[in-house]
Amino acid sequence: MPKNNGSRAVPENVPDSVVLRQSGVPSPDEASGTGRLTLPHVLPLIAFPTIGCVLYVVGMPVSDIFTFLAGCGGIGAVVTIAVTGGRRLLVALAHGVLAASSSNR
Repeated sequence: MPKNNGSRAVPENVPDSVVLRQSGVPSPDEASGTGRLTLPHVLPLIAFPTIGCVLYVVGMPVSDIFTFLAGCGGIGAVVTIAVTGGRRLLVALAHGVLAASSSNR
């Protein structure tokens, strides 16, 4: 068996399209960090239930807690959309909120 300099031996009859190759250059998803779970993704999952529990212990009614946390989440979503340049989505979201909150039912 010939030496292969530490790499795996691949039979000659295997097409190149099925051979996995390692690359030293990360893909665009890996480089931008979109495929990873980071602190901005995890923080609301920890903070929102914690804030809700603290407000409940302090004596705030549960319906008010849900309204407060929904408002915080909505503001966070709007800011994220605005910062990332999603103006059309922001307009659609604002239209939906205004339509849902209108008193013409």
